[in-house]
Amino acid sequence: MDHARNRHVEVPDPDPRLLTPKTAVWASELFVWGLFRLQIVIIGMNTQRVSGPWRIRARSRARGFTLAEILVTLALMAVLAAVLLPTVAGQIMKGDAGRVVSDLQAVRSGIEQFLADVKRYPGRYSDLSKVIATTNSDALGSAYNANHVTKWKGPYITKDTTNASVETGFGGTMRNPFMLVTNTNAVQYVTVVITGISGPDFDKIDEQMDGVVGRTSGLLRWNTSGGIDSTKFLAIPVQ
Repeated sequence: MDHARNRHVEVPDPDPRLLTPKTAVWASELFVWGLFRLQIVIIGMNTQRVSGPWRIRARSRARGFTLAEILVTLALMAVLAAVLLPTVAGQIMKGDAGRVVSDLQAVRSGIEQFLADVKRYPGRYSDLSKVIATTNSDALGSAYNANHVTKWKGPYITKDTTNASVETGFGGTMRNPFMLVTNTNAVQYVTVVITGISGPDFDKIDEQMDGVVGRTSGLLRWNTSGGIDSTKFLAIPVQ
């Protein structure tokens, strides 16, 4: 400053609105302290001393946290829950619907391969996963013969039956016996039956499977009878 006076140069007073180096350091320290304090509240750390330019000491476990800190933590948790839970739940629901669709498409592919080899329509899901026998019948009620047994080149599907059923998405159970269902075009279809899927969950599956939601039309149908929710998938036509 003396050097400036000797050269007759006026130095204006600093504008108090400007952030000086000292206030910048103070602001940065305050910001970091706030983040650190919040971290202590959220994860329950019991740090004895924090080294650094501000050298703060965190309160001990015995002293606990203030009501304001607890409320802030709860508010943050509520915000995170409100943001994350719907997304997670939505992904889970999409995963269940996708699982059912994938399982049904796998069964349809297995039926088509079985038909190409054995020249019969399988009567049960287990006909796709295990070697057929002459004691078994096809979807039309006719018994397999020895020639059909030798033509079996499976397994045509990866999932095997457990207790005469196969689990799928939404807690549904794919029944072992197939059935014949006549479509609106008067053609019979080899049909896969799933029990235990509710109507709203069916709608999510049908939207992926048929592209539209319709519980009584399309290749995917739903009905409830006697307290049992049934989903029927018209896999392939009988020709």
